[in-house]
Amino acid sequence: MVDMIDTWLFAAFCLALLTVGALIRVFRSAKRDDRYLAAMVAVMTGAAVGLTVSIGMGTILILDITIILALLCFAGIIAKAKFTGGAGA
Repeated sequence: MVDMIDTWLFAAFCLALLTVGALIRVFRSAKRDDRYLAAMVAVMTGAAVGLTVSIGMGTILILDITIILALLCFAGIIAKAKFTGGAGA
């Protein structure tokens, strides 16, 4: 019997590949603004991975952890941009 691939976990895998691509951009970019933008994209796609894994596995705990980590990462990125000479709004 052939087992089918779970659609949510496959989507999580594809999003995880996008997250890895964004993380590569964070470390290989020459400009600071590009690194900050890539870090934001990595956090957003990482949160989407957490959401899809949570749906695929049917557990809310993963979603709670994902929300907390995403908020902490966003706050950290914004604080780093503000205190390392980022342009103020």
